[in-house]
Amino acid sequence: MTLGAVDYILKPFSPPLLRKRIEMHLLVESQRQELIRFSNNLMDMVEEKTKNVVDLRNAIMFTMAELVEYRDDITGKHIERIQEYLRVLLNALIESGMYPDEPESWDMDLVLQSAQLHDVGKITIKDEILLKPGRLTHEEFEKIKEHTTFGKNIIDEIKSMTTEQAFLDYARIFVGTHHEKWDGSGYPTGLKGEEIPLLGRAMAIVDVYDALVSNRPYKKALSHSEAVKIILDSSGTQFDPCMIEIFRNITDRFYEINSQSGSERQA
Repeated sequence: MTLGAVDYILKPFSPPLLRKRIEMHLLVESQRQELIRFSNNLMDMVEEKTKNVVDLRNAIMFTMAELVEYRDDITGKHIERIQEYLRVLLNALIESGMYPDEPESWDMDLVLQSAQLHDVGKITIKDEILLKPGRLTHEEFEKIKEHTTFGKNIIDEIKSMTTEQAFLDYARIFVGTHHEKWDGSGYPTGLKGEEIPLLGRAMAIVDVYDALVSNRPYKKALSHSEAVKIILDSSGTQFDPCMIEIFRNITDRFYEINSQSGSERQA
């Protein structure tokens, strides 16, 4: 038995009894194989259902993000660019070893998917403010700033109705911190330095770059080189100096993504 036998029969044995014992073990093995097949089929069904749920979630998130874009009069492949810029920046960050601890816990697929919702709070801002072609008044700018708080409230409301927390936790970081500044002069809460989550500091660079090189109701697109200079000059004030050094080494990748998006840009 210790060597793996599962049964035995005493001598002298009865041929009819031997046949029955053999039949019993063949039946047990047949049922075991059937159970394995059923288990594998069940796993395939679960994986398919899970994939369907994930695909549905991603489709809903993408549609929400596009709806915000259209309200903000943003044309082109803004969402795709933001995700690609962020992918390049975060990969470069990880390769640099600059901040070795926090990235270890990231699920990169969820991080990049959740980045779509960074401006979801703008859905609550009135068109006359959001689409104003001229300079905003102080009061109007204060209203614009509220999109971060509204966005966090939207994410929190979704979180209260689902058990899938990781995706929404990443989204909440992007929504609530991508307008914070390294020197503490940002909004909504005036976080300073490393108080700002690393993902928020990365999104701040990505979001500003895409805003600078894109046409908006209130401004014309800047060239890639002009945008890069503005961002590099903001190191230590608006942006994390370490993140800016990483960005400095990959600006050509940003240019490639921007050029391939098909939007109108200057070289």
